[in-house]
Amino acid sequence: MSTMGARLGIAALAGLGVSKSDQFRVEGRYFARNCALDGIQYTTGCTLGNGNLAFEDAGRFSFVLKMRDGARGVAVDVSQGAMARLAAHKALKAELMTEKEISGLSRAMEIDREIARDFDALVEWVQTASDGALLTITGA
Repeated sequence: MSTMGARLGIAALAGLGVSKSDQFRVEGRYFARNCALDGIQYTTGCTLGNGNLAFEDAGRFSFVLKMRDGARGVAVDVSQGAMARLAAHKALKAELMTEKEISGLSRAMEIDREIARDFDALVEWVQTASDGALLTITGA
C-alpha cells in the first residue's frame, strides 16, 4: 500500500500542476488508515506532522489534494480494476494460508513462495501500470 500511496501522491501533484516543493501551498486528505499514507507523505511532502495532511478512516482508497487558498483541487482514487486486483491477492493469500495450516512442511514452503510471487507481481504492477489502469483522477 505504500507503493500505491506513492502513485496516488504523484498523480495528485501532477493533476494539480504542482511539485513536492509546493508542499506548504497544498493540503491533502486521505480516506483510509493504511500504509498508503506513508507513500503519500513521501511523494507529496504533505505530512501528518506538519499539519497539511489529514486522514479519515472511511475505508476508501481516495486522496484529495487542494491548494490551501481553495483555488483548485484534485481527487485521485484507486480504480475499480486495481481494487479487484488487490482483493484477488488478499483472497489468494487467505486461501493459501488456510491450506498452509493443514499441509506438511514441504507444501508450506511452496505456499510461502507462491504468496511471495503473487505479491511481487502485484507490487510490480502497481509500480508500472499506467495511471489509467490504476487510478481515477478528477477535479475536486
